[in-house]
Amino acid sequence: MADRILVAYATRYGSTAEVAGAIGEELRKAGVAVDVRPVNDLEDLSPYRAAIIGSPIYMGKWLPESQVFIERNQQILRTIPVAYFAVGLTVSDGGPETLRNAEASMDQVRMLVNPVEIGIFPGKLESDRLSFSDRTITKLIRAKTGDFRNWEAVRAWAQTVREKIAPA
Repeated sequence: MADRILVAYATRYGSTAEVAGAIGEELRKAGVAVDVRPVNDLEDLSPYRAAIIGSPIYMGKWLPESQVFIERNQQILRTIPVAYFAVGLTVSDGGPETLRNAEASMDQVRMLVNPVEIGIFPGKLESDRLSFSDRTITKLIRAKTGDFRNWEAVRAWAQTVREKIAPA
């Protein structure tokens, strides 16, 4: 029988991977067996009784690999509890319009598999690590650099999700 929780993620520069790791760590503290893995490294979801799937938001959308992962595995994902999280720079102001736009980034995957919970978290931007094209875009839109992640919010969300997908 499936007895593990999967925290799967896509990431471009590592920020979403770190958020996924913090979610996994919080679940482990609560005694839950967890695997934290990139979506591209997953083939078989049968060991999992629930999944938490995350992606950064780029240009208002999830990364394609997260969407492809959910499309490819939607049959099994529809049979287990699933939660989604998104990480994006634009949500650091926390305004209602910004949060609605961040939620909209999940519209395509929500149509495939409806989650029991969603989380939206501010991200991190280190311009010296960006590709030339991403650096150019961030300059054009005047994106602020820095680490805007709120680890307390991530841990609190992980606890909320655990209560919904892996009750004691």
